[in-house]
Amino acid sequence: MKIIDFHTHVGDIFHENRSITFKTNYHKGKYVDPFIPFEESGYNMPFFPESPEALQQLIDAGQYRVWECTMENFARDMTENKIAYACLLPVLPNTSFEEYLAVSKLDSRFIPFSCANFDLEIPEMEQKLRSDIQKGAKALKVHPILQNISLENAKVEAAVDLFGKMGLPIIFHVGIGQYYGSDTNYPQNPEFGDPQYFYDFAPRFKDYSLIAAHCCGWPEAFAENTKGLENVYTDTTFCNAKLIKKGVELLGEDRVLFGTDYPFGSFKYSIVEVKKALADNPQAMEKVFYHNAAKLLKLED
Repeated sequence: MKIIDFHTHVGDIFHENRSITFKTNYHKGKYVDPFIPFEESGYNMPFFPESPEALQQLIDAGQYRVWECTMENFARDMTENKIAYACLLPVLPNTSFEEYLAVSKLDSRFIPFSCANFDLEIPEMEQKLRSDIQKGAKALKVHPILQNISLENAKVEAAVDLFGKMGLPIIFHVGIGQYYGSDTNYPQNPEFGDPQYFYDFAPRFKDYSLIAAHCCGWPEAFAENTKGLENVYTDTTFCNAKLIKKGVELLGEDRVLFGTDYPFGSFKYSIVEVKKALADNPQAMEKVFYHNAAKLLKLED
């Protein structure tokens, strides 16, 4: 069974700006990693811990994981887990389309997405995005928290409109989350990830393919708030089998995409949960793993 991971990152997507994507011989280090028991539980544990100390430990582990996420390590994990394609989602100003395009030139299993530079004025931003599309960008990534921009901002609407009119999908981070601890002073607005922003935004773009990442994690609320929007999808990032099954039941088997948010989620355990969720529906499993994403990306094979 072929698998497309619609939601991955390579390199340092955070504000440390370490240029590690093309480094070689980076070995995964030994550090306290709360992601491991979360994965091994089948994503059945609470993701964000309550105590400040445990939250800081999780934040630190996320940073360590991206510092180990070289193209070399990523490609090895793809091979071991038989991933056919991985969609690379850049997050400006930390990782760029150009960086991910270069990765795709070296290994055709990687599919590069673009990300808008919201520091530019709209005409310059649009010109850059058109150039990215001409060079091979297959979709647009919007991360309101890490990019410090609300979906109510006109620049977001302009970027989405440009990709939508070209028939290319747009994937949004959805969900309130904290990426930096008290020991850093990087700008962030966790509230920009509030799902309500997406629920208010999506109805204005009914002709475009919109992917709300992470929302299979709350399938009932997502289905209710996107009722009638057949152009809206979500992914399976950090979801256990029960949530995936419910998401497919409520949204339909055509609107759920396999995703891991690699390197924060793992291929191995994420694949297991989809297989458990859809064991009695092989057609839906094939759609979630491959065909839904292939249709959005216009893959020919």
